[in-house]
Amino acid sequence: MSFDVSALPAYTEQNAMDIIVASVAKGRLAEYANIQDGVKGPTTINILDTDVVFQADGCSRSASGTTTLTQRTITPGAVAVHEDLCMTDLAAKYTAVMLKQGLTNEKEEVPFEEIYFAQKIAKVQDALGKAYWQGDTASGAANLSKFDGLDKQILAAGTAVDGNPTGITTGTGYTSGNIISILLGMAELTPEAIAGADDLKMFVAPAQFLLYQRALADGNYFHYVSEGQTQSMPLIGFPNIEVVSDPGLTAVGGSPNNNIYLMRASNVFIGVDLPDEEANDVRSWYDDNDRIYKVTMAFRTGVNVAFPDEIVRFALV
Repeated sequence: MSFDVSALPAYTEQNAMDIIVASVAKGRLAEYANIQDGVKGPTTINILDTDVVFQADGCSRSASGTTTLTQRTITPGAVAVHEDLCMTDLAAKYTAVMLKQGLTNEKEEVPFEEIYFAQKIAKVQDALGKAYWQGDTASGAANLSKFDGLDKQILAAGTAVDGNPTGITTGTGYTSGNIISILLGMAELTPEAIAGADDLKMFVAPAQFLLYQRALADGNYFHYVSEGQTQSMPLIGFPNIEVVSDPGLTAVGGSPNNNIYLMRASNVFIGVDLPDEEANDVRSWYDDNDRIYKVTMAFRTGVNVAFPDEIVRFALV
């Protein structure tokens, strides 16, 4: 005698209470930038500059020199994220054991609420990280069209230093064989006024950061590498320049032709209405009329730089 189990499907153990989430590579520009809050519409960055004219001292004076006041503008976009969740969709799957008893009761809350909201916020911050660099109000891409990012605005200013004067092409691209010379070449083009600044950052996409690490290893520059330097490290030969891996620079669509920027962190201004609004002002509720659990995140933000002429921009041609 034996069991006849031929009519049963093969068993797969369901760890019903364990849900893991996909990795999210959040942009890093906001970690370094100035955060200007209370921004509800176009808001100025107020800039003062002055010059000095030496004169021979004597018994008379002749005023000379000019102090100039200028402005650049942060133009924020109003951004919203809406999602409707019907918990009954979970009833026919392994997630059914997470639902509350009762057909109406099961609809009223997200069973894995903490995981869901943490992942949603992380994804919003990832999308913002890309938009701060690549945003373009003329773009047809939903996540890039709410405000102009730094790349568009720096190009429009027309005063940034060209970090690719030799014209390295997309055909050549970035390699472990040329990445160090590219980064060092950009450093050598740093405007004199900021060359000694202690907040110089060279923002690169993760792909180029990994190439830089590989090049250091290939060249036996191990004394430039310290344990734990997975997100940033000094530029070889330029201890005051920090190379920062920023996923926000990874071109949308997966192109390897990511731009590289060298600038002072203090040159960047991110405008927000409320600090960390995208993470701290998340609204969620159960709608009795629609019998749907609703989630809304809404915030204002935008970005600009004060001195585009103090930036070195590298782009493949």
